[in-house]
Amino acid sequence: MLKKMIALLVLSLGVAPLVAATNTDSSQPTASQQQGSMQQASSVHWYTNYNQAAAQAQKEKKPLLLFFTGTDWCGWCKKMDQEIFSSPDFAKAAGNEFVFVELDYPMNKKLPQDEAQQNASLKQKFGITGYPTVVILDPNGNFIAESGYRPGGGKAYADYLKQLVQ
Repeated sequence: MLKKMIALLVLSLGVAPLVAATNTDSSQPTASQQQGSMQQASSVHWYTNYNQAAAQAQKEKKPLLLFFTGTDWCGWCKKMDQEIFSSPDFAKAAGNEFVFVELDYPMNKKLPQDEAQQNASLKQKFGITGYPTVVILDPNGNFIAESGYRPGGGKAYADYLKQLVQ
């Protein structure tokens, strides 16, 4: 009797993942579909090369948004990226209003030497002492404003940034 119960338990545990995998409820998007739609909705393009971004900002006559971040260690940076910069609302409201530059200061990954030197130079130039920090520059590279994390989500932050550049 005990052997039959164990065999039945093992069989049911082995079959359950197969049944779950064949669930074809088309009303629920798969994880890859959700991620793909997020990438399409979030159209903010991030430069890592400041000089390229500055040239683009001048060409398009748009302000630069510099995001000083620690992508692999800074909790508030991750929160800002997830709640604000990665939100479709932010992309929709501000994606075409700025030229975006991510300046990363990681602890656990190594940046290319030229990028690390560029980021260190910009950190010193703007006197960055904490993360996350957002610096807004006009299309000619002149300082407009500095900010950090603000609650309220993507659209609220986009509206705030637009007020800063007016």
